Amino acid sequence: MAANNATNENELLASSIRGKLHRQSPLRAHHSVFRIPNVLLNGNEKIYVPKLLSIGPFHRGLSLETMEGVKLRYLHCLLERNPTPNTGLVYFVEAIRGMEQDCRNCYEEHIDMLSDEFVEMLVVDGCFIIELFRKFSAQVPIEVDDPVIHKSWMRTTLINDLLLLENQLPWMVVECLFNLTQDTTAGNNYPLPLPLLELTLRYFKESTLGMYPKVNGTFGNKHLLDFIKNSLLGSYAEKNEFEPSIWSPIPSATNLKKAGVIFRCGKKDDMLNIIYENNVMKIPPIRIHVNGESLFRNIIAYEQCEPIGISKFTSYAVVLENLIKCEDDVEFLTERGIIVNFSGCDIPLLMSNLASDVRVYNFSYEKLYKEVNAYYRHPLTRLIAPYRRLVEDPLAFANFTYAVILVTALTFVQTVISVLTYDKSR
Repeated sequence: MAANNATNENELLASSIRGKLHRQSPLRAHHSVFRIPNVLLNGNEKIYVPKLLSIGPFHRGLSLETMEGVKLRYLHCLLERNPTPNTGLVYFVEAIRGMEQDCRNCYEEHIDMLSDEFVEMLVVDGCFIIELFRKFSAQVPIEVDDPVIHKSWMRTTLINDLLLLENQLPWMVVECLFNLTQDTTAGNNYPLPLPLLELTLRYFKESTLGMYPKVNGTFGNKHLLDFIKNSLLGSYAEKNEFEPSIWSPIPSATNLKKAGVIFRCGKKDDMLNIIYENNVMKIPPIRIHVNGESLFRNIIAYEQCEPIGISKFTSYAVVLENLIKCEDDVEFLTERGIIVNFSGCDIPLLMSNLASDVRVYNFSYEKLYKEVNAYYRHPLTRLIAPYRRLVEDPLAFANFTYAVILVTALTFVQTVISVLTYDKSR
């Protein structure tokens, strides 16, 4: 009897466990909008949270009601303007409801919103974004009392909020609503309408780490942050396969300088293209802007949440963290035109935390690191370093050359005098 009871209890427990099993993992690998992992917060929680504008479900209802009214005002302006036959709430709702499940799948977490509420959020947020871009590029009329366009502090904050990883809307929503409302003819006093990609790039152009990215059509965009990431990558977006990396950190910039490594400023619009050839390291300008840390951290967090591939921005952050250890490194790289600080922040402190608590499974600069370390650790490096530094500094080289010529001339004169003196003594 006791054995039967034990068997029944075991079967009941097994059945209970079986009922809790999911056919699909609740955390699938192919989402595109993620919560920032706790391990990456590291005291920087404010960098990942919107200050003015909530987009999507993650920060919905967090004391950001002011912009909710602005969103509805922008939707009203769009409907009132009526640029196409498909401009209407019925068309918007029908189109977005047709992709509702795909949109839900974009988010890492289960979205606990009813269908109508979720679709309404996508329509309102999506229409706000496309109207914002159009107004900024003067594609549509701008109201005199529109604070979003006319107040510079608000634009700066909105740009920051629109590029937060947790504050994203699926690109398919923005693109769908844009296509439904895009007039293909130029109106009175307004230029020929621009495509969505160009409008997006124009809006963010001044806030992309000082770079001037170009529209990158190589990959489909997943949301606004992904679009900016793809645009900044440029040629680095071509390769994306997983190859485990083995690498050791390189010394700081000043230590490499002492070892004879020559630093030069690289191409200004190719941010990640750091080159090391013939003992010369070319680094494109590192422009530290007010929103730079937020954008960079959110892109790094995005790479950390994506399926494993080449973590290009994370790799770049590791390089900066290795090169910039103290104020001497900052001063040296600033003199070379490599660092341009527009924010006034503590750069060594910023760089020391930029890549902390992240893992780089596929390091983009593995070859460069191996070559730099091989040179730095070579026994002859310390002997030839002074001569290499002379080549790097034209003034020092001129002074050295002048000193050599002077010493040679004086030695020659002294030798001649000694010879003449010897002949006279005979």
